[in-house]
Amino acid sequence: MGKMWVIATNTFREALRKKTLYILLVVALVAIGTSRFFSFLAAQDELKMIKDVSFATIEFFGAILAIFTAMGGVSGEIEKKTIYTLLAKPITRKNFIIGKFLGQSMVILLNAILISLFFIGLLISKKAVPDMEIYKSLLLIYIELLMIGAISLAVATFATDAFNIILSFFLFITGNLSVYFKQVIERTENIIFKGLGYMLYNIIPNYENFNIRDQVVVGVNVSWQYVGQTILYGVMYIVIAVLVGIYFFQKREV
Repeated sequence: MGKMWVIATNTFREALRKKTLYILLVVALVAIGTSRFFSFLAAQDELKMIKDVSFATIEFFGAILAIFTAMGGVSGEIEKKTIYTLLAKPITRKNFIIGKFLGQSMVILLNAILISLFFIGLLISKKAVPDMEIYKSLLLIYIELLMIGAISLAVATFATDAFNIILSFFLFITGNLSVYFKQVIERTENIIFKGLGYMLYNIIPNYENFNIRDQVVVGVNVSWQYVGQTILYGVMYIVIAVLVGIYFFQKREV
């Protein structure tokens, strides 16, 4: 565990030195701040707009950060040739991948906390005390971002950065449109295409499960049972993705 933690903390420190983190953070904060321009709306509508924009911003910019942090964690070490120094030490490839995942999880958490604090501060400035439903939504978004990061990290162990970016964003888009994808499958009459469609539907991560902002924005309570089941779904995907990453990185010649 100590070796994994060393890699995790080094990954975290390296991410803090990169401008990408701060650029994404500033852009995200500006995007959330622009929701204040909807003050011409009725008070309730304005709060709904602030919540909707903030949740979408945290998810979108968090996904970008998760993808690029994961890619840099593997390809960056290989390009700088620091991977050879690390693996020459008593650090296994398993320790390397798990450590990288823990490190990027810390980066994603820091980013999510900073943006969430700004969002919550904006709500308080509007005299709207954040309720538990908001924290539930933020928690599920964080688990979703960990999933995105874990999958991108796994892909980084065997594919190029360009392929990783394309695949990660493809999964992000399709995963958030899974309901529509399922409707298309159900309307398909060809048995073969329908079977392939359902197979893809079950394999592609369903990021829409983590999107409860529509309910939160309109004041609908989401049960802790649903939150717990969704977190369990996310953790299972994360574990599988990390194991896949370990498998391919052990096979990879570096």
